[in-house]
Amino acid sequence: MLSRSLAEQGHYPAIDIEASISRVMPQVISPEHLAKALEFKRLYSRYQQNADLISVGAYARGSDPLTDRAIEMLPVLQAYLQQGMNDAFDQLRSEQELLMLMSMPPPNKGPQQGMKGQVSQGDRR
Repeated sequence: MLSRSLAEQGHYPAIDIEASISRVMPQVISPEHLAKALEFKRLYSRYQQNADLISVGAYARGSDPLTDRAIEMLPVLQAYLQQGMNDAFDQLRSEQELLMLMSMPPPNKGPQQGMKGQVSQGDRR
């Protein structure tokens, strides 16, 4: 599902993965790919559910491991979801990058450091 809010933020393609549901996806991808896609969506959604708390500093690191990982991985997740207007990616490349992304440890950082990811903008969709 396309999102005007994401488009206004300069996030292209402006696909809202939380609102998008595919009934066909489980039939056209491997079980491993599906598992990693669902894990990706869980992390992204966990961050979105807690975004207000995180942005005002009300979330205490360590209170929920999934939210902690979502915070650490957010820049990488966002970079994977975005691509340039003229970029094209095939399914195999997207799958390989997703499997690699979801297998990597979260970026190392101390509690006072910013939330910088290891993947630069445009490297992932």
